[in-house]
Amino acid sequence: MRMLNRRAHILFEEEDFNLLELLAVEKGSSVGELVRKAVKRAYVEPKDEALERRKKGFQRLIKWQEKIGVFEGLNYKALVEYGRVR
Repeated sequence: MRMLNRRAHILFEEEDFNLLELLAVEKGSSVGELVRKAVKRAYVEPKDEALERRKKGFQRLIKWQEKIGVFEGLNYKALVEYGRVR
């Protein structure tokens, strides 16, 4: 288990805190542990999922690039010359 080394002071309404205490007793954990798990589910895990989606998208782009080749860019000088001829 990781060492907990940061503290946050959170104020709850009485009714909400009582519910958290009951849930903690039911689950055999602490209110703090319930709050930490809720924060992970709400804020940390969704970011991990988004990162995975971006990685998969990037891999698809790389495969597509390998399939079609590398775009070398436009020859602007040739385009300008072509425009002058017309």
